Amino acid sequence: MMNSAVGHLVRRGITATFSSSQAMNFENFENGSPKSPEPELKFPAWGMVLLGTTVVVYFFAASMIEYTFGRIIPTLIMIESPAEIAFEPLSTDETDASLNKTSQVETVKPRAITSSFKSSIQLLQSKGGFRARFRGISVYIVNSMVVQWVSQFLSAIPFMPAPLSILAAMVLCANLSLCWTLIVISDPSPKTWFRRMPTLSMWKKVAIPTALLSVSEQVAIFAPLFLALAMGLDREDPRQMPYYTSKDTGIMAAKSFAVIALAVVLGVFLVIPANIALTRVQASLIPEAEETIVPFDRSFNGKVVPEIVGGTGVIGMMDAWKTFDWAARIRLVKAYVKVFAMQLALTLAFFFVLTAQFFMIVGKDFKKYAPKDGAN
Repeated sequence: MMNSAVGHLVRRGITATFSSSQAMNFENFENGSPKSPEPELKFPAWGMVLLGTTVVVYFFAASMIEYTFGRIIPTLIMIESPAEIAFEPLSTDETDASLNKTSQVETVKPRAITSSFKSSIQLLQSKGGFRARFRGISVYIVNSMVVQWVSQFLSAIPFMPAPLSILAAMVLCANLSLCWTLIVISDPSPKTWFRRMPTLSMWKKVAIPTALLSVSEQVAIFAPLFLALAMGLDREDPRQMPYYTSKDTGIMAAKSFAVIALAVVLGVFLVIPANIALTRVQASLIPEAEETIVPFDRSFNGKVVPEIVGGTGVIGMMDAWKTFDWAARIRLVKAYVKVFAMQLALTLAFFFVLTAQFFMIVGKDFKKYAPKDGAN
């Protein structure tokens, strides 16, 4: 099938080229005098290699920012809980101090490892070198692909809305997400990811938090979209924007700001808390034999009761959120802001570098590559 399709395209290309050549010859001689055809533009091979290399480097850097700084480090922030260190202040040499005075024990919480990207990367580097920045990438890719496939399959069912199919797919694949979290937060293991897959009995413990996160994400996506449609942003013609009055421009800017603001508010106050709750619920299911790479309170301040003594062995969603202190919440939001800034800076740098390379390659012929009369 592939060979026949390629052959068909080749035949179409040859026919089109031949027809174009005939038309050009007719045009050249229709006035009785031949016209020299425009020289064919040839992009140098070294230029293609240079631009291609730049694109590959950009996508690699963007992927590392998205995965390492946007997923692994925030996950570690969500579960890190440095233990407080207790100490007794040194006694003074004052002669009038009471010898029977009861000494007071003070506590101090050490600086979190995930308080900076530098210390977080150093931690990952110590756990497996450069490759540790992509720990869990295999199961992450598998999870993304399987969720996509299941969602597409379910969306083929009549009267199945797309948000519901995504929700069902994420819940059905909840164990893959659980496996990824446990791999990311735990020490390296010689076992492959599919040998570390949680048992099916774990699924019911993470199904509801997974569903909550999926619903939050769908609301954060579709609510701004519906707001934009309600305000008529879909009917705006970009070609008419240069002719807008200052009043029209102000109204357009206000509508756009409202949509962006709603998306940010829903992301910060809905999606992030749901993600925190799910991640901490998942972390509470880490096997006793495995150690985490950051300090982690398995009992969640005594909220988790082991199954061996009649408990559930897992933290509840509300307790998972309440035990995540404000210092960690602020640290997490700062991390997301840094990731956004890194992605924006990388994209701008890529645009300017690619533009500079293009002009360097084509030199004085750059005008020949510009569209003429709205066409290439």
